[in-house]
Order: sequence, then structure tokens, then C-alpha cells
Amino acid sequence: MVTTREVSVDDATTVTRMVAALLAELGAGHTQSALDEQLVADLLAMKERVSGLLAFSEECPVGIIMLSEGAALFARGTYGIITELYVVPDQRSSGVAMRLIEAAAALGTKKGWGQLEVGAPNQPMWSRSPKSALYLKAGFAEIGPRLKLPLHGLASRRAQACPPAPSRLDRRQRRSPRRDSSTARVA
Repeated sequence: MVTTREVSVDDATTVTRMVAALLAELGAGHTQSALDEQLVADLLAMKERVSGLLAFSEECPVGIIMLSEGAALFARGTYGIITELYVVPDQRSSGVAMRLIEAAAALGTKKGWGQLEVGAPNQPMWSRSPKSALYLKAGFAEIGPRLKLPLHGLASRRAQACPPAPSRLDRRQRRSPRRDSSTARVA
């Protein structure tokens, strides 16, 4: 029997391990920087904005779903965003993921969220993914792709990659010769 419970800061090691396994799978061979357990603990301490649920088979953790709270006019208030969903390989297709989604929906209802959202992998990978069937079976509707703009170090990367172009004003000043104020005529 699978049971679920909300995560706490005390679960930082388990959350770190499970999310690291998820990121390793999603990386498909790309190296991921190691997850920092202190960062995980800090995020878990943000109870107002970050939530999570662990699934257990007997005493063993077999799955995790992490959520963050967003707010938007289109959602008419607050809503939940599934940021990570992971089930250990030997428990997949056994209902653990659906149980986590159901528990997340119940938690979201308790928090007053109007909806849950989840980001999907790149197309056409999404249409071939078993997760697409899982989310559709759980009642999710496709609303379109999500895009991201990483902000960490953005300004410094832009400055290195693209030095600022001269403004149009600079070009005009170069085209027209400057008048010396001492030779200007007064009418």
C-alpha cells in the first residue's frame, strides 16, 4: 500500500537524492551540477511558497512531487506548479505517480489554489512520453509550451557575448560635424 505525507525540512536528504535522480534521468547523459542539500533545506523551509509530498511503500520512499505556488490574473489568484515528479524505477506503472498527483490536488485545494500546472518536455518528446498519458489521465489539459529565461548571471553573460551597440544618437553625432560655439552666428 502506498501512503503519502507532506515533506518537511527534515526530509532534505531524501528530497535531494530523489530530485537528483530525476535530474540525472532528464539530463539524458548531460552532466548536472550536484544538488546542494542546504539549498533543498532552505527551499523546504519556505512553507508558504514551496510544498512537497513523499510517497512511501511500507517505510521506503518511492516517489516525490514538489510544488511551488504562483499567482496570476489568468488563474484568478494562486495556483500550484508541479516542479518535480519522480518515482523510483521499480515502482513505475504501479500507481505511485497518480497517487502523488491526487495528493497534490488535495493539498492545492486545501491551500485555495485554483489549478495545478506542469511543464512538459520539448515536443515531439512530449507526445511519446509515458508522462503525457499520465497527466492527461489525471485530468490535465494541454495549454501550450512553456519557455524559460534563466536569470542567474544573465546580465554578465549578455555583456560578454554582446557588448553594447552604440546608440543611434552616437552615430548622428559622428555624421554631423560639431559646431564650435565661438564661431556660431547669432541672428
